[in-house]
Amino acid sequence: MVDASSPAFVPRPRILIVEDEVNVREFCRLLLRREYDVAVAEHGLAALDLLRQQPFDLVLTDLQMPHLDGIALIQQLHAHHLETDAIVMTANATVETAREALKLGALDYIAKPIDAEQLQKTIRTALELRRIRHEKERLSDLVLMYQFSQAIAGSLDIEQQTTHLVEFVNRRFAPIYIGLSLIDAHGEALIALTGPQAGASQPLTGATEDALREAYRRLAGNIVASPTRRVEVVLRSHDHAIGMLELARAEEQPPFDAAERRLIEVFASHLAASLDNARLYRALKEQYEQMIAALVGAIEARDTYTYGHSQQVTRYAVRLAKEMGLSDQEVEQIHYAGLLHDIGKIGVRDDVLLKPGALSPEEFAQMRLHPQIGVRILEQIHGLRDILPIIEAHHERVDGNGYPRGLRGDEIPLGARILAVADAFEALTADRAYRPAMDPEQALQMIQRGSGYQWDPTVVDAFVRLMHRERLWEQAPRLRQLRRQPAAVES
Repeated sequence: MVDASSPAFVPRPRILIVEDEVNVREFCRLLLRREYDVAVAEHGLAALDLLRQQPFDLVLTDLQMPHLDGIALIQQLHAHHLETDAIVMTANATVETAREALKLGALDYIAKPIDAEQLQKTIRTALELRRIRHEKERLSDLVLMYQFSQAIAGSLDIEQQTTHLVEFVNRRFAPIYIGLSLIDAHGEALIALTGPQAGASQPLTGATEDALREAYRRLAGNIVASPTRRVEVVLRSHDHAIGMLELARAEEQPPFDAAERRLIEVFASHLAASLDNARLYRALKEQYEQMIAALVGAIEARDTYTYGHSQQVTRYAVRLAKEMGLSDQEVEQIHYAGLLHDIGKIGVRDDVLLKPGALSPEEFAQMRLHPQIGVRILEQIHGLRDILPIIEAHHERVDGNGYPRGLRGDEIPLGARILAVADAFEALTADRAYRPAMDPEQALQMIQRGSGYQWDPTVVDAFVRLMHRERLWEQAPRLRQLRRQPAAVES
């Protein structure tokens, strides 16, 4: 005897015969019971009772029956038992009857009086088609899962991963509701990533799974769906709960079957690992941002006259980089470089940095050291090494007369060429001890005059085009009342 727990065990197909005529019903049962597990029902209502108690692979049903006929039964199968196929038995073996049966969703039909050989052949064909269909569905699910895994593995952005989840889940399961939430990096709150409450959060009262579910209920509310049309999965990574995923279908949709529930759990497993990585990456980025803010604060503490200079230069440079079509990674590098481009001024003597008038040649030589000082300060931070060439070269000129290395043209990193234009415009349009702020249009004209020898012409053209279109200097004016202390003659 084959053990049912053995991997080689294949359960026999389960068939439900629905027929009000006793003789026909018994004939079919006796004929089929040798190869299949067979149950019988006298009419459609009795069949539905059995279907609610146990699953069947195939229903063989008459059309004309009391209480609930074959047509209504097939409609119920497609509404509530989508995994169960149907074959119709009809006494009116006409083409129209066959067409009508197939329109109702029947897989096939067989004419009465029942021919034993024809019935067995029809049953075998139906079960083989069912097997092939399931194999195709399984293959399709494997392909979908591979595509989903590739999509989310290629991103460390939580919003992008959430978008991928919604796209793939809608394609495969067609739910009316997708509830995805994630515990924040500090483990203090549950944040909704999808649905009407996206962006909202609920505090966690503990680290247990019950606390997670309680916070999720407060966050998402009670979803109106029957238990068979809801799937709720705790997202886990490294044996720790990190969030919740819930899908719901409408009552007119089929319930989630066992295979779909397993597939959703696999989706959730892949998603949890990627979301956890993205969450940790975001936490690291936040730490970098805090560290950079502290460094920028150190610059401003030395020189209150240039308060906000780095933030404004960064705003212009980032927008210019996007205008020129740079990648997200390159834009991010320019963002950090803009904030930290003057960090080296921490190493410049106060009598030079804070001098109210023009600098002497020796003092100017001191000031020209600040890009290299900045590199020495930041080179100990591994995550900022990619931006060091931009910081070091932001005072180079395309004609080779810049500093500290006298680079020319394309020898200067593109990020530095972008930063140089943004830095110059910000400096020209800001008050200085030795001159008032220049009108932005005049500043743009001055930058255009320096195109080709001081600044990269392509960068200048893009910057002027951007500024004329968006007038960025008007969108976030600097707080000039905070900039009344004198400063050295250097942007």
